[in-house]
Amino acid sequence: MPSVDSTTSANWLKTAPSTQFGTRQLTFLKIVATESNGSSAVDFSASSTASNSDFSIAVRTVQNFNEIYAVGTPDAVGFIVVIADDTKNGADSGNTQGTGHGLLEAALVAALANGGSSTATVTELTFDGVAIS
Repeated sequence: MPSVDSTTSANWLKTAPSTQFGTRQLTFLKIVATESNGSSAVDFSASSTASNSDFSIAVRTVQNFNEIYAVGTPDAVGFIVVIADDTKNGADSGNTQGTGHGLLEAALVAALANGGSSTATVTELTFDGVAIS
């Protein structure tokens, strides 16, 4: 092995938090929606494996806006998807890129209308220590 000075060796051993290990940068999104009564969450776990379930509809809607790398198991409140960060559509309206997900949220409300969804919220998550929040 070639001789390396102590500064280079010390830098070689450093690491930083990342989701980019042989892949593109990834982003975690939490998807939640409420029913038309405004107080009950859409239960994405109900019949989640059934054809055209609310879970299936929501995942397909997210796919229209992002390249999905992983989909978490849904529960009665929502679910998490992992997307390629460079495909993230951060537009709140029109073609104006921003930091929100307004267009995706509106599309989720429209797509889940068969279940009476009145709101949808997309939140970018971070992971710190042993938690994803």
